[in-house]
Amino acid sequence: MPLLSIKDLSIRFGGIVALDGVSFDIESAQIVGLIGPNGAGKTTVFNCLTRVYEPDSGSIAFDGHDLLSMHPHQVIAGGVARTFQNLELFVSMSVLENLLVGQHAAMHSNPVEVAFRLPRAAREERMAVDRADEVLRFLGLQEYRAAPVASLPFGTKKRVEMARALVSEPKLLLLDEPANGLNQGEVRDLANMIRALRNDLGTTVLLVEHHMGLVMDVSDNVCVLNFGRKIAEGTPAEVQGNKSVIEAYLGETSAQPA
Repeated sequence: MPLLSIKDLSIRFGGIVALDGVSFDIESAQIVGLIGPNGAGKTTVFNCLTRVYEPDSGSIAFDGHDLLSMHPHQVIAGGVARTFQNLELFVSMSVLENLLVGQHAAMHSNPVEVAFRLPRAAREERMAVDRADEVLRFLGLQEYRAAPVASLPFGTKKRVEMARALVSEPKLLLLDEPANGLNQGEVRDLANMIRALRNDLGTTVLLVEHHMGLVMDVSDNVCVLNFGRKIAEGTPAEVQGNKSVIEAYLGETSAQPA
């Protein structure tokens, strides 16, 4: 059974059809690229998955459960995490503090327990710090542990946002334009990181990205949207050779992405 199964997902905003009967599956420990021109519906898929939007019709099954019956905090607790195209970090806080905020939803201590550092609160805080340090080591961010986020280069901030998503130990990680604003070397490092998520942690990744070189390099499968409809799905090689994709997205003269 797929980890994620999206069936006939549709949503309108007034007269605009954002998604029109979109269906695709993602197997566990896969990297799947979700691509298409601006306005194709990629971020709308993410917003449906994280319960920001309520689709008009269709279904989403995640890990055997009806995701559309969940509240946003239940989706996070159930194993879905997300990064954003525009950084959503607390820039005045340290890297470690941002990662602790990222674990808040998994903590059960009440305000009294936290205020008086009662045993459960102290235990959860120690576990949260240990988990944050584990993720910082995995992503090579230990040296920035105490640094204010505002002081970091842009590429490092992008890694911190990925780290904050990973501290919740997601089964499915939604990456929204992670290569946006990165230089060529940083994109290579990002590709290695995404592969490590799958190979070392067993994390399933759904990647929305305009950097076609990155998508085709790391993805096991690629799903292509255009004007809210799925126009192609398959391996990177199959998608690059698909005439509809070439005409709609990659350009009519070549099947090779830039």
